[in-house]
Amino acid sequence: MQISNSDIKTMKDLLSKEEFFLPKPGNILSGIVIGVSKANVIVDLGSIGIGIVYPGEFYDNPDRMKTLRAGDQVSAMLIELENDEGYRELSLKAAQVTTAWQDIKEKKESGEVLTTQIVNINKGGLIVEVSGIQGFLPLSQLSSEHYPKVEGGDTTKIVQALQKFKGQLFQVKILDFNEAENKLIVSERAIQEEAAKEELSKLTIGETVEGVVTEVTDFGAFVKLTDTLDGLIHSSEIDWKFIEDPREVLKPGDKVSAKIISLEGGRVSLSLKALKDDPWLSIDTKYQVGQKVKGKISKIRNSGAFVELPGDIVGFIPVAELGGQTAQEALVAGQEYDMAIVNIDAKEHKLTLTLDK
Repeated sequence: MQISNSDIKTMKDLLSKEEFFLPKPGNILSGIVIGVSKANVIVDLGSIGIGIVYPGEFYDNPDRMKTLRAGDQVSAMLIELENDEGYRELSLKAAQVTTAWQDIKEKKESGEVLTTQIVNINKGGLIVEVSGIQGFLPLSQLSSEHYPKVEGGDTTKIVQALQKFKGQLFQVKILDFNEAENKLIVSERAIQEEAAKEELSKLTIGETVEGVVTEVTDFGAFVKLTDTLDGLIHSSEIDWKFIEDPREVLKPGDKVSAKIISLEGGRVSLSLKALKDDPWLSIDTKYQVGQKVKGKISKIRNSGAFVELPGDIVGFIPVAELGGQTAQEALVAGQEYDMAIVNIDAKEHKLTLTLDK
């Protein structure tokens, strides 16, 4: 039988097309498990042939490996087109990682909200898992509800406060990722910020709002204004008089009306005292320079001491008025002293005192 040039061309075309459809190392293939043993997993890849997975290329998680059964459909990465035994050598582990990063990319691009479990804690935040890849939820990306209210940023206290979240489910969005660096950053705050953005745009400085106190700390109280929006009343904005401990005035569950005094940085700063009469507006009817008064020391600092005066006025004794002594040496917190007014600045809410000896 004689083969013509046209027949040769046709055969070459067929071979070329067949070669074109052969997978290449690195490709992700789908197949059906036809055999599972401790030595390997055999996978039917259909027209591509038979694949084999050796123990080192099983899933990272041994529990997942134990669940494999004949008939299961799996995805695997082709490592070698044909090994010494004539099989397509596969990796379930590499496919798992590759498809996981692809999944992460798609979730990032779509802005999908994910539910993830907190698997561990460190001083910088929480460790999560997305599609089998460990990620990081930084402190700065926690929602206001979960952010540890630790004054001074004490690392030990922060870690202690975060421990209660281990094992809990959080909703997050993917903020950033880098497969080459094995880096995945997620954010809980991003979800809250998007929801709160519309609420925030409706607020104006000077507006009076109502809310419920959710937490009281050394430095103030957090107030829930809506399901997605919180505000902070700093201790200095609770009352015109000096407040040593905000917990003596406010407690969780209290319903409050407060005035918005700042919306800087997307944060709502509130004031209770702004809704009360400002005692400094009528201070000239109560106090004058040179007047002798009795005042109680409320707080001592290196620069001097704050003094409570009748009428919800807070004055200050500079250390320069203490005759060469430090404030700690000359004064005792909680004790009353005879004093004299040195200066009054009603606009700046400042009243300077000296000890009357």
